[in-house]
Amino acid sequence: MRTNFISLKEMLVRYEKEPETNYLWNGVKDQSFGLVFGPSKSGKTIFCENLAMHLAAGKTSYFGYELDGNPRKVLFIGLEEFWKNRAERNKKQFNSFSSEEKTLIEENYISQEIDFERLIVNKEQWEKLKELVQSSKADVVFIDSITRMNPGKLEDSKNAELIMQQLRDLCYDNGITLFCIHHTPKMQDCPITMDKIKGSAVFAQEADFAIGINCTTKKARYMKNVFFRYAADDDESVKEFSIDSNTILENIGESLEYEILNRTDRRRDSSSVDLIASHINSSTSTTYSTDELVGYFESRLDIKERQIKSHLSDLVKEDKILNPKRGVYTSLEYTKNQS
Repeated sequence: MRTNFISLKEMLVRYEKEPETNYLWNGVKDQSFGLVFGPSKSGKTIFCENLAMHLAAGKTSYFGYELDGNPRKVLFIGLEEFWKNRAERNKKQFNSFSSEEKTLIEENYISQEIDFERLIVNKEQWEKLKELVQSSKADVVFIDSITRMNPGKLEDSKNAELIMQQLRDLCYDNGITLFCIHHTPKMQDCPITMDKIKGSAVFAQEADFAIGINCTTKKARYMKNVFFRYAADDDESVKEFSIDSNTILENIGESLEYEILNRTDRRRDSSSVDLIASHINSSTSTTYSTDELVGYFESRLDIKERQIKSHLSDLVKEDKILNPKRGVYTSLEYTKNQS
């Protein structure tokens, strides 16, 4: 007799036979679905276009996070912008890559036809979207933006739930990784969090990841890992960036979000990692244990133990401090002074 349940043992046996699931980038798992969200003109679309081209070109990193180096077929669906404006920007971005990378991008980076639907709100339009994704055979799909899929008000949880469930089905049914761009109201120099999204409870429930892109009133731009379902998301730091004349994002470095939001101008204060390096290098005759450094910086920088340890590891790799033995850190000049 057939049953509609499965035991844990049976589930685990089946799981062991499945191929291992890998991470595409950052905390984003292959074949998962999530959001890149933030206020208008913050850089969300350009951020995603840059990521898409890095994936298509088989690059090994983007924004300080690893990529596996395997070129991916990428479909970028732009529902908002007139195609000529997008093409002009994409041309500049494309020209920043090497000749070998350009060849891969030409093969792997695709978009919808110029006369494709501008709205996806009824059954017929959703079917066209599904056909587009399926026929593209893309591994990764970007959709700009959810605003063009809204049949009413996103404050209505039923509308938000309908959109998110259909997007999730689009992801799972086609075995793709799906990034959806979504707009929020202006942040007014407040931290970027899920509750800034209309219908935020539904979006948080249905998405596997959410990455925030913000631009302050002083024009400081940054990326924030808001949440990941399948990876750690407790970083206190955010990644600042600028956009050059070719609309390529330059990762400036890590900072604390509250520090960026409280600046009186566009100048960048020292990030937490810089402050840690400065403290250790300020004394050429002192050794610091990991516990001492964690205790010193947890309250002063308002960051957690894991992040401090990560900063220490990065500083050692970058030859900015010394790690003469496990759990001990010194200045770059310490060895010279001991000889």
